[in-house]
Amino acid sequence: AEGVPEEYILCGSGAAELIYAFADAVRPQRAAELAPTFAEYSLALARTGCAVARYTLSEKNGFAPDGGILDFLRETRPEVFFLCNPNNPTGRLADGALLKEILALCEKLGTYLFADECFLDLTDGGESLKPFLTRCPRLFILKAFTKSYGMAGVRLGYGLCADASLLHDMSETVPPWNVSTLAQAAGVAALGE
Repeated sequence: AEGVPEEYILCGSGAAELIYAFADAVRPQRAAELAPTFAEYSLALARTGCAVARYTLSEKNGFAPDGGILDFLRETRPEVFFLCNPNNPTGRLADGALLKEILALCEKLGTYLFADECFLDLTDGGESLKPFLTRCPRLFILKAFTKSYGMAGVRLGYGLCADASLLHDMSETVPPWNVSTLAQAAGVAALGE
């Protein structure tokens, strides 16, 4: 359904498990995120002792992501930048051109871009970074069945990334058989519709 090679996919017991697995596998010293944004990123990073810099979105701009993020990334030089698109809780989408600039800058800086696209399928006109997975191995895209397929409580999320080493390291941080048989069956059925 995602149109990516099977080896780019890592499933988890919900998207949250993959946020924690990513933080545990990468163990960054410096990370960055938007403010406000989904709190789970900071909670996962706190477990690893990571310092988190925050780019405060402007209320005057309707809390929309803006070009100031680029200067912020150049100044803070994080090892990981968490970007929720559309952002949670604001619901604002990042402009497609800005997304590509952020991705290019992260690649240049050697920064992982953790792109949370869990709500993207519910928007009109939101652009996914999926087409860049093969060219950008430091891009990790988070997706969840909870939102797109209305399967709250089933606990089925997945990540997309071309970096086989990162996906292996992440899989080592979660328990074996972390995705239940029922969640797997529900996911297969949802994809078949």
